[in-house]
Amino acid sequence: MVNAHPNARRRTVLLAFSLIALRGHSAAATATISPMNERQFWALVGAVKTEAGVDIDTRPALLQKRLLALTPAAIQGFQKRYEALLVEANSWMLWGAAVLMADAYTDDGFKYFRDWLISEGEQTYKQAVLNPDTLARLPPRNHFSLESFGYAALKAYAAKGAGELERDFNIEFAVTSGDEVSSADLPKRLPALFAKYRRG
Repeated sequence: MVNAHPNARRRTVLLAFSLIALRGHSAAATATISPMNERQFWALVGAVKTEAGVDIDTRPALLQKRLLALTPAAIQGFQKRYEALLVEANSWMLWGAAVLMADAYTDDGFKYFRDWLISEGEQTYKQAVLNPDTLARLPPRNHFSLESFGYAALKAYAAKGAGELERDFNIEFAVTSGDEVSSADLPKRLPALFAKYRRG
């Protein structure tokens, strides 16, 4: 602020420190919140999947609507469980599946694939984590990514007037687990998916 009055500058500095303190308090508060119980989490996602039916693209809005019925603390707990599942599904084999099904060669593309995978529900998710080739059982569709599903908790939390949802951005830098899978490995490592979705 150019040529600001000394008192104005002092108020600005005090406000900045206050905001920093509030953010620190918020982070400390959310750090004590545990991830949502896994059974509750999957029940919620399953209900959304059932309600959406064949229109998969409606899942994010339906999830946000259901999250709005929860307390801010519960929404934060949902987010923590969601982030844990994103990390659990961060494997080279699943990334190979994402390449075949969604042309997901980038970090972002793989993350949006995992958003879709979580939206598919507990059984599909857990089977895919153990053996990504099981995804070949699903019917083909135009895309296998659902970025906005990952923002439903953020939007619901803000709509509750609870401020900004605490998110763990470190998951963007999490190490991908397992042995790296090259394109040449895909026919052997993921034979069913390769046969169904191979390009060219």
